Amino acid sequence: MSIDDRLRAGVAANTEHLVPNLELELASTLRKAHRRRQLRMGAVAAAAAGVAVASWLTGLTDIDRADRPFDPVETPRVDVDSPRDMSGLLGALVPGSYWMGVWGTADGAPHSRVQVEVPEGYYSNGGYVVDAGNNTFEPDQFGEVAVWRVEHIITDPCDANYYTDIGPSVRALARALTRQPRQETTSPTPVTLDGYEGLYLEVTSTIPDLGACGYNSHMLWHTGNSGDRAYGQDLPGVTNHLWILDVDGTRLVIAVSNYPDQTDAVHQGLIDIAETIRFVEP
Repeated sequence: MSIDDRLRAGVAANTEHLVPNLELELASTLRKAHRRRQLRMGAVAAAAAGVAVASWLTGLTDIDRADRPFDPVETPRVDVDSPRDMSGLLGALVPGSYWMGVWGTADGAPHSRVQVEVPEGYYSNGGYVVDAGNNTFEPDQFGEVAVWRVEHIITDPCDANYYTDIGPSVRALARALTRQPRQETTSPTPVTLDGYEGLYLEVTSTIPDLGACGYNSHMLWHTGNSGDRAYGQDLPGVTNHLWILDVDGTRLVIAVSNYPDQTDAVHQGLIDIAETIRFVEP
């Protein structure tokens, strides 16, 4: 066999491998298409799940916190700040709520203490007064807030040795104060404080020289109990702001003393403190 015949025979023999097998090619193509379709469906499902999760998380912002499960880790700590006891305190008061004693009422008796809110810059003389100045250095020349149980009215504010009993009503005390000499008194007007009704009036001393008076003071009343205390001032021209209230059948007087040389801001500050007083039992 010539060389040309051998080349032709080899080409013919190898050419049969170049003819495509259509069944094999179709099966392979279908398998590839099926895998691509599965991959696409898996991707779509994953994307849908992602959207669903995102929508659920977004929807949480619209749910009221009260409907969410309780999480002790996220619950804030709340501290209850109870009023401090002012009894025995001398000097500057830390701003806050205090129990303040009532003059003329036995300790432990009903309404023997009141609750009062004290801002920065005020003092105490031992538990019965919120003072605008430190009494340790200059006594009773700054103005103060106190609460009294009054039994006796002083007949003449220049002489504390003479006094008379008055009835237990709010009106009886207000009427007695308007009749005292040596002072200017406003007409009593209805007032309500902490839900308790009463009368409000202002009393200003007109005695020019208190040195001629007993105890060198302008005095308004006595408590009338065993530890008798009198209310008054040792400087002329002091204005007393008085809330006379019926507190569950007990007559109590909130008294603010404002001295003439004080600023309007100091005057108003003491009145603001008086109006925070609450008649609640400790």
